[in-house]
Amino acid sequence: MLLAGIPERDCGVIIMLKGKRVTLRGVELTDVEEILKHFNDLEIRQFLGEAIPIAKPEEEEWVRSTWAQRREGRAHVFGIEFNETQQLIGTCGLHAISPIHRSTELGIAVWNKDYWGKGLGTEALRLLLDYAFNQLNLHRVWLRVIEDNERAIHIYLKVGFQHTGRLRQCVFKQGGYQDLLIMDILEDEYHKE
Repeated sequence: MLLAGIPERDCGVIIMLKGKRVTLRGVELTDVEEILKHFNDLEIRQFLGEAIPIAKPEEEEWVRSTWAQRREGRAHVFGIEFNETQQLIGTCGLHAISPIHRSTELGIAVWNKDYWGKGLGTEALRLLLDYAFNQLNLHRVWLRVIEDNERAIHIYLKVGFQHTGRLRQCVFKQGGYQDLLIMDILEDEYHKE
């Protein structure tokens, strides 16, 4: 992983995490159109537990909020960029970072369906975990995933996450209720991988 700090307009310094096929970089206002094109797709939104489409001003506000959260050390949100084409294909991040408990919630979505099934989400996830454990010195990374998101669950298990809990019938999706699974990975488990 190549770690670089690059000045960014209006939001301090961004971190870039460069892998073989993807780079994790700060999300910018110029990304909003691309994000909305995919993120408002119902197939994508159903796995995020969101039913209502997002408007451009809302997404612009979200991008700005990622800058503030990074400056304050509360979250690190990245765009996932495919190196070969420099195409933004998704987003990921570490949210609600607790310096006391050395814990964070992870979120990741490869929302450009043209890039599904190519291992790019797995690479992005590994870059993000490396950053969490080796740069931010966190102890625990956890996540929530809807029970029928088999592709995501497979990837989480593959990189070392374990099932730790279940919130029963927590998400209403396509006319029925789904459980929300809780998964996590500890720093010593990550370093064994």
